[in-house]
Formats: sequence, C-alpha cells, structure tokens
Amino acid sequence: MNKLKIITWSLVLFSASFLILNSSTWVGILVISMLFITLGEMLAFPFTNNFAMNRAPHGKEGRYLALYTMAFSMAHIFSAKTEMEVIARFGFETNWFFIGGIRLLAVVLMLWLRKTLGEEKERLN
Repeated sequence: MNKLKIITWSLVLFSASFLILNSSTWVGILVISMLFITLGEMLAFPFTNNFAMNRAPHGKEGRYLALYTMAFSMAHIFSAKTEMEVIARFGFETNWFFIGGIRLLAVVLMLWLRKTLGEEKERLN
C-alpha cells in the first residue's frame, strides 16, 4: 500500500475527530472522536517516521530522524500552548473548529506533497 495515502487518510481522520466534536451535544460523540483520533494516530506514526527515514540520503538517516523528532516535539509544545490560548479567548467550540481546520490544511499540504513526489519520481524515470 502507498504510505503517503495512508498518512493522508490518517490526517483526514485526525481532522474529522475534532470537527465532529461540534456536531452534537450527545456524549457518545466523544467516543467516536476518540476512535477517529486513535485510528489516525495508529496509521500515521509508523509511516511518517518511515517516510522521513526513506527520504534521507544514505548515511544521513540519523540526522533526518533527529530533525523529525525535534519537529514532532516542537509541535507538541506549540499546539498545547496555542490551543490553550484559543480556548481562553474564544472557547472550546472555536478551538475544535480551529484545530480541525489546521488539520484540513495538513490534508491539503499532504496532497500537494504527494503530487510533488509523483512528479519527482516521473522526472527520475
């Protein structure tokens, strides 16, 4: 299976997990959201790590994975701070739309990456 397609679908699940939180006041929507985000994480993490490693030039895999790990850590720090600021100023409902929108942007960027890598592969062949 195409790893980039799996990552793209995991991003869609991530986005949906936040956007559906505003769809209902039913408590069960939390369970559905947690299932979406859990499945998205289970799909994404092994393949994103593998993607970073496969893109690295031979002999520099460690450097690429270090950059991947640093970016991942920075995202954890800044996402928590950003979400807390959005919640404090605008409330939870706005936060769910904001985070869901950012994740939709990630889906669009992933589609762009897939297109760019496809063009790169065609040039090399």
